[in-house]
Order: sequence, then structure tokens, then C-alpha cells
Amino acid sequence: MTLIPQNFLKQVASSYGVSDTELEVLSKALLEGESIATIATQLKLKPETVRKRLGETYRKFQILGKGPGKMAKLQQLLVALYQEQSQSEEFLPQTAEPKTSSLISRQDWNAAPDVETFYGRTKELSQLSQWTLTNRCRLVALLGMGGMGKTTLAVKFAKQNADKFDFVIWRSLRQKIPLRSILTDLIQFLSPQPLSNFEDIETGISQLMEILRSNRCLLVLDDVEMILSCQDLAGYYGDGFTDYGKFIQRIAEEPHQSCLILASSEKLKDLGQLEGQKVRSLQVIGSEEISQKILAERGFVVSKDWVSLIERYGCNPLAVKIISGMVQELYAGQVGDFIKNTLLMGDVRSLLDQPFQRLSVAEKELMYWLALEQQPINLSQLQEKILFPLSASELLEIVGSLGRRSLIEKSQKQGQIYFSLQPVVMKYAIEQFVYQVDEELVRLIKNQDLEGIRLLKLYPLEPSENSKKHYSILDLVMNRLRSRLFTNARGLNLAIKRLEESLSNLQEQFFEGEYITQNLENIISAIH
Repeated sequence: MTLIPQNFLKQVASSYGVSDTELEVLSKALLEGESIATIATQLKLKPETVRKRLGETYRKFQILGKGPGKMAKLQQLLVALYQEQSQSEEFLPQTAEPKTSSLISRQDWNAAPDVETFYGRTKELSQLSQWTLTNRCRLVALLGMGGMGKTTLAVKFAKQNADKFDFVIWRSLRQKIPLRSILTDLIQFLSPQPLSNFEDIETGISQLMEILRSNRCLLVLDDVEMILSCQDLAGYYGDGFTDYGKFIQRIAEEPHQSCLILASSEKLKDLGQLEGQKVRSLQVIGSEEISQKILAERGFVVSKDWVSLIERYGCNPLAVKIISGMVQELYAGQVGDFIKNTLLMGDVRSLLDQPFQRLSVAEKELMYWLALEQQPINLSQLQEKILFPLSASELLEIVGSLGRRSLIEKSQKQGQIYFSLQPVVMKYAIEQFVYQVDEELVRLIKNQDLEGIRLLKLYPLEPSENSKKHYSILDLVMNRLRSRLFTNARGLNLAIKRLEESLSNLQEQFFEGEYITQNLENIISAIH
């Protein structure tokens, strides 16, 4: 018999993931000193069932070896834990709560943000519980645009369910951490005894996999998009990070009792091939419920104008926080004035700067087409409009890449799939397009730079009287150009002269299917 209190044993066993039936057997063996045969008789079990439950208990406490010495090792471990707790409690004030077991030391939240206020997401939390706790999924990916609340959701779920895991560990890849460093970090935290340093990545992954098989661990990797390639199609690993592909594949395919949660604004290219019963992905989308609660917390009454504005920003919680702050500070709470006086505000624009900068050239040019359309369009319609050479399979690949970035939306009409942009993404893409077209025009007017013209060749600038669209792209381009070059009559006349010269030079050449000549004619007409 040992002098470990029953309540302490129960507390520690729970933190190590020992089940009630395993604890019942352990208590008989450890606290009462009963033999396997006696325990089997008392609990009306087969001796092999008792041995199996004790074996599971040894495994969860990471007691290695064979034979009766394992019970002695477990007893030593528990006595040490009990003495450590008892000594720490001697120094606590009388009113202080005694320390719990080593559960807190078995959780490492690292850079996980504090979640003081959490709204909604009941359905998402329930789905994560189903996959992670009930179905025992090995890998779950949380995907969505920046600001949607992937990180907040992951923190909330992990903290709500930390007691159901032996270990919880959170790491962010924002600083582009190599896999070797992550593996070393995880192994050092999760292993009860030092393991030999691994020479190659495969050995390190194997060491971690052994720990994940022996323990019920919840690992969370946030900001996964940071290790993915930039200015390439979405979901491919960047230089120096391809080993993460092997790591994630082994987590997904090999049997173990742990779960890895990935939070990313880009879906890994190979995740689709891995998805199944043990690998799931959850798209974290905008929430009108959360958006309205954010407004209510800030003292706003949710009017029709607010509902309209929330929808324009895709019910993105972070965007709603930003714009509600601006309405308070800059517009005295008058949301109607805010709507009239802005297209896209700076702080909201910054939410899309990073994902847009990560796009490949082909993705940006397709985004411009979707933005200029300002309405859903199917692939065959897109292929008819675009001028740069692109096969149907290439177009499908680019659209798929934008989907992995959560930048496009799909809808179905009469059996066909249509693609469009969220209103806030469309506004951003239009702003970027107008800025780039303006730069091309300035170079053309100042330097007669026909070689630097691309967007003016590939996209039409329709006059507002010919367009039924909400935004007239030509008007937006002209407004920007006027503010830069047409500040006096001399500048205006010079611009007209240079553009007419460029148009004349272009008309002498043969430009089949290109929009440049019509665009210049429309711009010259708009100046007059």
C-alpha cells in the first residue's frame, strides 16, 4: 500500500487521460495492494482484462519496461508528484486555493492570444468536438480569410477541451519556423525523458509519432500560410518548408490517438487528397450574429445601414470591429455618412494586402476579371472574355487556387457553377486594378511607354453610359488620373496630345482582340 490520497490519484489520473475503469483497477492495485487475481474476482473481470487496463495506465503515464517493476515505477512517479504538490501548498496563504495537479504544466499555449470575449460559433465548436473527440480525427484544418476568427475559434475549442487531452501545445508559424525546430520543441515538451537528438527529419517525425501514439495530445499550428509559397498558386510549400508535407502526411495517415489542428488562410494543396474519416477541414466564414454582437457591444443599434455595411464586408468580424471603430471616431457614429464617403478604408484594406501580395500573376489577373464583372460568372464565360492564353484546365487550376485562398465564392444556377468575389474583396481588387491602370496611363503620358502597358490591353474600360454595373471602372480611373495630372489646362492638353499620339501609333499596328485602342479612345473622350 502507498500513502497517496484517493482524491489526488483521481485528479492526476484524469490529467493523464486515465479512464474511470482503468482508475478503478489502478486504485485496487496501488492503494490497496491487491493482486491481479484478487482484483479480477472483486470486480468480476477476467485477469487478462485487469492486465490490459493496467497496461493502458502504464502507457498513459509513460512507464516503460516489462514485469512487476512497472508498478513500482508508477508508484515512485505518483509519490514524487504528490510530494511536489504538498510542498508547494505549504507556502500558499490560508485563503489561496491549493494547486491542482501538473495539468497546467502539461499545457503550453505559447503565442496563443487571450480570448476574453467570444461570440457565437456554436455550430463550429460542435463540429470540432464531433471530429476531434468523438471521431478521433488525426488532422483538422480551420480555413478562411484573415479576420474571420480561425485563431479565436481554435483557442476557444482547445481551452474548452484541454482536460480531455494529456498534452495541449500551441505554436504559431508566423515567424516561418523550420520543421526541425518545431519537432525539437514538441518532442522536448511532450517527452517525459530526454530523447536522442535526431539527425534527419524522418527520424524526428518518427520520434514525435511515437509520442502521439502513446499519449492523447492536441497540437495546434497557427498561421500555416506563412510557410507556403508566395506569388505561386495556393497551397504549395515555400522553399525550405517542403518537409512539413511529410510531417502532415504522416500525422494524417498513421494511426495514433492525438489530433493536429491547422489554422490557415490557404488550404494546403495536398489536403484534399488526405481528407476522409480521419482528416477534416472546416471553412470559417463570416458571421452576421458575431458582427451584430460586436456592434451592440460598442453601443450601436443595428439599423438597415449597418446590416448593409456588414454584408458588404462579408460579415468579417475583424473588419466589422475596424469599421465600427472608424464610424465612432471619424463619423460621430453616423454609419450613413460612412457609407457615402468611402469605398474601402485603410485599416480594412490592410486585411487583404497580405493575401493579395501572395497571389501569382495569373491569379491577380483572374481576380481583376471577376472584380470587373461585378456579378457571378461561369468558367466558359470567363474563358471567352480573357485575352491572355489560358486553357480550360489552366483556368480551372487558377480558380481552384483562389478557392484554396478563400477569396472567391461559388454559387449554382441552372446546373452550372458560377464564381464571384465577396463585396469587400471585389472592392479591394477594383482599387488595385484602378491603381495599376492609372500607373500605366501616367507612364504612357509622360514617357510614351507602350512596352509597360498590360492591363489596358487585357481589360475593357467601359463608359458608364454603356455599363449597368454598380461601379464604373472608367470613371474611377479618370477620377484618379485627374487628381494627378489634370490640375491645370497645360497638363490637360499635354495628356490629350500624348494619348492621341499613342493611339495613332497603335492604330498603325495590328492588335487583334486587344482592348487598348478602344480604352484610349474612351479615356480621350472622357477627358474632353
